[in-house]
Amino acid sequence: MSTALWFVAAVVAVGTIAGGLMRMRAWLQKPVPPEVIEAAHRDDEDAD
Repeated sequence: MSTALWFVAAVVAVGTIAGGLMRMRAWLQKPVPPEVIEAAHRDDEDAD
């Protein structure tokens, strides 16, 4: 019985990690708003 509980806990942990990684991947693939790009260009000009 104890082995079954460890197996279930491992499956839940792997599923949680995989789900989090998939959500991060989807978030990173979203396009960047133009305001962010403009702000980055302004920051680059200020650094010069």
